[in-house]
Amino acid sequence: MIVAEKPSVAGDIAKALGGFSKIDGHYERADAIVSNARGHLIEIFSKEADEGGRSLNDLPVIPQRFELRPTKDAGPQLRQLVKLMKDSSVTEVVNACDAGREGELIFRLIFDYAGCRKPMSRMWLQSMTHDSILEAWKHRSDGAKFQGLADAAYCRSEADWVMGINGTRGVTRLHERQNGAYELMSVGRVQTPTLSLVVARERAIKGFVPKDFWEVRGTFGVAAGSYQGTWFDASSKAEAVDEVDDDDAGAEPEASTGQRIFDKARADALVAKCHGVPPSSVTEESKRTEEAPQRLFDLTTLQREANKRFKFSAKKTLDIAQALYETHKVTTYPRTDAKALPEDYVAPAAALMGQFGGTAYAALAQAVIDGGWVKPNKRIFDNNEISDHFAIIPTGTRPSGLSDDEQRVYDLIARRFIAAFYPNAVYQTTTRITVVADERFRTSGRVMLDAGWRVVWGGDRQKGDAPSLCAYVQGETVRNQGVAAAGSKTKPPSRYNESTLLGAMEKAGKTLADSELRAAIRETGLGTPATRAAIIEGLLSTGSREKPKQPYMTREGKEQFLVPTDKGDGLYEFLTRNNLSALTSAEMTASWEHRLQDVQHGRLSRHEFMSGIGKSARGMIDVLKGKASDMPEPTQRVFKTPCPKCGGELRGNRKLECSCGFGIWTTVSERVITPDEMTELLTKRRTGLLKGFHSSKTKRKFDAILVLKDDFSMGFEFADSAEASGAAAAAKPFEAPCPRCQGELRHLGGDKPRYSCATGDFTLWANIAGRTLSEREASTLIRTGSLAPVSGFTSAAKKKFAAGLRLDPTGKVSFFFEDK
Repeated sequence: MIVAEKPSVAGDIAKALGGFSKIDGHYERADAIVSNARGHLIEIFSKEADEGGRSLNDLPVIPQRFELRPTKDAGPQLRQLVKLMKDSSVTEVVNACDAGREGELIFRLIFDYAGCRKPMSRMWLQSMTHDSILEAWKHRSDGAKFQGLADAAYCRSEADWVMGINGTRGVTRLHERQNGAYELMSVGRVQTPTLSLVVARERAIKGFVPKDFWEVRGTFGVAAGSYQGTWFDASSKAEAVDEVDDDDAGAEPEASTGQRIFDKARADALVAKCHGVPPSSVTEESKRTEEAPQRLFDLTTLQREANKRFKFSAKKTLDIAQALYETHKVTTYPRTDAKALPEDYVAPAAALMGQFGGTAYAALAQAVIDGGWVKPNKRIFDNNEISDHFAIIPTGTRPSGLSDDEQRVYDLIARRFIAAFYPNAVYQTTTRITVVADERFRTSGRVMLDAGWRVVWGGDRQKGDAPSLCAYVQGETVRNQGVAAAGSKTKPPSRYNESTLLGAMEKAGKTLADSELRAAIRETGLGTPATRAAIIEGLLSTGSREKPKQPYMTREGKEQFLVPTDKGDGLYEFLTRNNLSALTSAEMTASWEHRLQDVQHGRLSRHEFMSGIGKSARGMIDVLKGKASDMPEPTQRVFKTPCPKCGGELRGNRKLECSCGFGIWTTVSERVITPDEMTELLTKRRTGLLKGFHSSKTKRKFDAILVLKDDFSMGFEFADSAEASGAAAAAKPFEAPCPRCQGELRHLGGDKPRYSCATGDFTLWANIAGRTLSEREASTLIRTGSLAPVSGFTSAAKKKFAAGLRLDPTGKVSFFFEDK
């Protein structure tokens, strides 16, 4: 049995191996089955966290062992996989999920959930071409070889759960204590440091104080024309700074560095000193410089390039790259952090170059073939730079049916691949120093001698080249045509866009003091190429229509700059003010990656890694508890609407309470009740249909009407949104309790009569096979789980029949028949 990660990959494997027929959603032949996981079908959870761990005193929640449950979208696909794994005819299970930590986790969780103990092997798929699939099948390895990778995957998943649950709940509780109001403060190992980059940059911009500076420029004439030189401090070792690096958060220099003068009097004195004085000497230094081709794309550099050129979001580029790989088969696996190919890939790369014939890239690729430029080269072929996947390159399959945006991204990948083998671009760089009154003026020029790899890009990468210089003949007279001071102001650092934020995430560890941690995160940065787009989208998310939320940051302007919202800035301020810097820096990720590599290579056990995570979680919660104990109880707010029981004053934050004993929670089933909704409930005794409740038992979302009962307790009523006002109003308590939770059932009439639990976890539809159950029959069925045979049912063939009914706790009804 071969398990792929996605349906399309399962289809490709079946096609490549041959002889398969599609049966019930999977592929079969005499000796093999191919099915797929459809991504994550299993998630880890803890009953302890689901049922408690909500208050600061109950934290941290650190499970001794995690349990497994289906994700909400698992459905029939998971049931099929489990059934096939348990089939006695299956003697070996092959993991053909994506090659990497995440693909390993997806498969292993399903394998564990199914309780499968059959031999396991691994297909390591780097490309979805026919030949690559056959090669991976032929050379599949024993699953034990990948146990270290699996342990690292388990550790990363469980550690993120531990720190995410405890961090979010702990910070939310402390924030509530400090501010007297509930607001979910979601924190995460990668999400929060990424947000911190954006907030810190925005604060640097807002706090930036521009400074005036001047540059002294001279214009000089020679027989061939004129040129301009800029004064520089010959005693300064610093080069002139023209712009701030977009990937760095620092502002421009605070003192003169080479060309800039921050004292106007000094600039004016230099102008006066040099005014009308002929140059005493002119010297030139010319040298040949070469510019190597850019390296092959990994996912992050592809996302950055697409953002710079086309303003594509990181997520959009990832989705396109995934489609080019999975649907169109024209590029290799995209979720990679490698910019190199394997050292034994020289021959395949040369063959691939020959497959561009007849395309728009034919002439460019033919030059590579004719020049014999595909040869061993560490910039391109280096095993040391490859972990799970190699760089993103074309597969040789001819593209067809690509959308405009897919064609744009494919063009980037194809040209980057071809250009990587071209010779360096060659320039003649000239630096001219003109001396006037013992002051030095520098002029630079660059002339392209050989375009080299830039030819592949049509010259569009020559922007920013220094202009060429007019010729100077040694010994000729040089005229001083004027010297002036040009004033300007220092600029703040630029806001991040997605390209520069991806770069900052990739380089996040460069400021860490610990050299081992810097080395560990150097290869990964914040997040992975596969997850960075989702992290950015999560920070930008405004929720759903049913459950909107304020994002942590927004995109603004034509350049799509990333700007933190008040919520994002507030979270950063809260964490830094409370000395929770571990949640705002890349240090935690660096430490994890360092140890996860040890787990993967067998130098550290899974138990030892998770013990360290538990210690970190306890330390974090201890800090939060210490902060909470140092502050008084928050002042209770007075609610604008009076108590519905006595008309008195309602006070509170999480719970509104009155001196008469009435109380009502402001958060119900993980949904915050807004002040307007609460006012409607208190005054009208019911709300309209509210969306976004979340059942703690089933983990499912549900919609309901909140009602204030006669005894002033709160309850739910349920109705389809189209019949909310009618059927819900007609709902009435039912005598039988819910078979799942023993809570109250409500009998709802209308077009679709049913018996529903207040939690939304159980519903029994009253109309079954054309027959409506009476309340007595429904009560018997719910209480006992069965109903003796009754007549009046109608089959699909329109025939009447009699049958008994059985009910399972989920509300599923089945027939049974008396023996004749």
